[in-house]
Amino acid sequence: MPAILTIPGIGTFQPTFDAVNICTDVPKDQLEQILPKKQLEQRSHAFQIENRHGRQGSRLKIVCLPGKAVLRLLKKHEAALGSYWANKVEAAFDLDAGSVKGALLLRDWQLRHLDKVNHKRGYIGFVSKAKKGPSLTAERLKRRGLFDHPTVYFEHDKAAHNLKIYIRRRKLALRQFGSIITRLEWTSKGRRAVKAHFGGDQLSDLINANLESYLHRFLVLEQIDYVKLGKQLSPRTVMRHAKPTNARANAVQVTALFRSVDYRARRVAHLAIKVLEQREWPQIAEVPEEVWRSSPAQIKGRFRNALRKMQARRRAKKPASRRRQRHPLTMKKLQTCFTRIPLRRNRIWLRKRRP
Repeated sequence: MPAILTIPGIGTFQPTFDAVNICTDVPKDQLEQILPKKQLEQRSHAFQIENRHGRQGSRLKIVCLPGKAVLRLLKKHEAALGSYWANKVEAAFDLDAGSVKGALLLRDWQLRHLDKVNHKRGYIGFVSKAKKGPSLTAERLKRRGLFDHPTVYFEHDKAAHNLKIYIRRRKLALRQFGSIITRLEWTSKGRRAVKAHFGGDQLSDLINANLESYLHRFLVLEQIDYVKLGKQLSPRTVMRHAKPTNARANAVQVTALFRSVDYRARRVAHLAIKVLEQREWPQIAEVPEEVWRSSPAQIKGRFRNALRKMQARRRAKKPASRRRQRHPLTMKKLQTCFTRIPLRRNRIWLRKRRP
């Protein structure tokens, strides 16, 4: 009775493993003679055996398909692998889009509401180039099932648990591609990270891994409350009573807005978010405004960085010169300004076929 997670009004996630790297002490030539390579290729998007650089043994690079068929077949030949372990696992969750425009809308909606558990870097980055080289040509993009749109990363490339979101074509068997999707992908690098996230680094651990529970554990979708954030940032400015003024006729509507506590709080929140974001623009690539104004990952990261700098400057001052802060903003208070978007868990009952 598998469970499928759905974002109401957006779509249903289809879980699968993507790239899985398995290291073994057995040499490449010996594995190619023992393993049914042709059958493994038919049950995966790509299957490759290569030598480990500077070390003994070999590495299996597998791009899985939904159903884990290639892992189940490899499990039957587990004895041929000798001593082995998985040191890289990608857990992917796809949303059907139907078109490139629809895929971009799904991607942008997730970016405006997506946060990452234990977000170390503190900001998101749009990467449109290859990791080590120039931008991919149209032919290479088509060969890989990609589109000329940036991939959004939440961590640095060497992070043990990274998160990225991008649009592509669905991967099929034998390096073929299908419909257009928006993919949300977590990458666990290193033996320690794989064990922590999937309960172990053996084939049986990956086969028995519950990707639906994995998504429910790490997917954080939130909606920011600008009014509450503004009241946390500047309670005196927001809650003060507006003085009546003799405004001109064309300015009556503007002065009426400033008499509203919620309006003043919303303006304070937007201004603070804008200032913190623009401080970092010379150092990093610019993020679209519709993303950084509402992204929980981006906003929390910017405030976390600003609070650290403020605390460092405060500790550097002499105790006698420190001003007392009546209502200091903390990350715990900031978290109360975000509301969690619940996921809907649908269960599918599998009917047994009659003999």
